[in-house]
Amino acid sequence: MRISPYRHRLGTAVLLGLTLLLTGTTAAAPATAAPARAAACKGAVVHTVDAAQSGTLPPLCIAVGGIVRVVNIGPGSLVAKPATGVDCFYAAGTYQCRLIRTGTVRLTLGARELAVRVPASVPGQPSTACTPAGGVVNLDTTEEMPWWSPCLRIGATLRVVNLGPGLLAYSPADAVTCHYEGGVHACQFRRPASVVFTATRDADSTRSVTVVAVR
Repeated sequence: MRISPYRHRLGTAVLLGLTLLLTGTTAAAPATAAPARAAACKGAVVHTVDAAQSGTLPPLCIAVGGIVRVVNIGPGSLVAKPATGVDCFYAAGTYQCRLIRTGTVRLTLGARELAVRVPASVPGQPSTACTPAGGVVNLDTTEEMPWWSPCLRIGATLRVVNLGPGLLAYSPADAVTCHYEGGVHACQFRRPASVVFTATRDADSTRSVTVVAVR
């Protein structure tokens, strides 16, 4: 049977139209958005945030003992919550905030908020914000400035100096061993912990600090 040229051209046009329609439909299909990825966790390190840069502050994940360092910021411009989870001090346009307990810390910078997740540890990641094993950290009870929470790795020594015998308390007591000699309390940590040290020189002179011990 002979097919007329008219019908042949009509069939070709229909096929071409269907092809273009299917191609257009495929191209117009919305792309599936990739799920938001959680912040990769770092060890107990120093992480710097520039407050002068605009935009949202991406969440962080830094192990306990680490430091969030906020630069280019004025005094009184940062609020840290909860106060029991972080210890901050300000100097020369910079806040240094030590993460002293696990959980979530929120740093408010004006209208912006920085959320920091604080795990107990991150296997395989360094703890460069902490004094290494064999190192020594001194806390002098005669200093006028408030103590700032230090972080020590197991094997480092904390020395509380210029303090008489029986005047240093610490909790939890099973996490640390201290020895006294000549006005110095030398303490080493038995396990990772956040230990509160309280030194009492007299009834009117008591100071406390949270010390973080990590592996």
